[in-house]
Parts: sequence; structure tokens; C-alpha cells
Amino acid sequence: MPFQRLRLPTLIALACTAAATPMSHATTGTTPVTDDAPAHARCAQLRPGMNYREAMAIMGRAPDSTLSGHSAAGSDGDPPAGSHAIDFWHDTDADGRRRTTSMRYRGGVIEAVDCGRPDPDPRAAGPGGE
Repeated sequence: MPFQRLRLPTLIALACTAAATPMSHATTGTTPVTDDAPAHARCAQLRPGMNYREAMAIMGRAPDSTLSGHSAAGSDGDPPAGSHAIDFWHDTDADGRRRTTSMRYRGGVIEAVDCGRPDPDPRAAGPGGE
């Protein structure tokens, strides 16, 4: 009998502990990335609408380069003036190919992400590229 009384409180404590464990911010179908994961692996956790600070925390490092601009308001005030930017991260995948990840944002809100796009092979230069 004492064992059964001990089991119920233990089960309740375990259930409470599991419920109190912080939930991962990863979306369904993704696995958490490690601290040394390349940018294109981390990018899979980014979503449009996410704020910039959250996204940078997921990316784990500053971008390698940034393209920024400022849009002017139209004559009627539409669209509103505002700053926008695209951050870029460059990594090499397991096969040794260079990949570029980009994140476009405006006003601190992520608009689009492009994870691990293969860079063109510089040896396969097109017309006028030689």
C-alpha cells in the first residue's frame, strides 16, 4: 500500500515537471539546430511575420552582409516611407558547395526568407562572364 501512495504523487510531480518545461520555438516538422549549425539550417526556423530580434537570435550570428534602402512615400503618402533591408549569410554545405541564406525585413518584421540557395558556380560563367 505505501508504494501505491508514493506512486500517485510521483506521477503528478512528473506530469507537472513536463508541463512546466519550456516549449521549443521550432515549428512542427523541424528539429532544433545546434550552436554550430550553418545559417541555411537555422533559417528553416524563420517565418515571415517574426520580429527581427527573434530571427537574429535563431540565426546565432550577425549577417555577413546587408543590403538596405529607404522607400519614399508616394504623392498621396502610399506606400508609407520606411526602411527595408536584406541580410545575407554565406556558408558551405556538406558537399563543399557555397550556399547563401537571405532574410528580407521591413520595420523590424521579417517579410521573406530564402534558405541555403546554391551560389552559381563561377567556373560556369555565362555569356559575357569570361
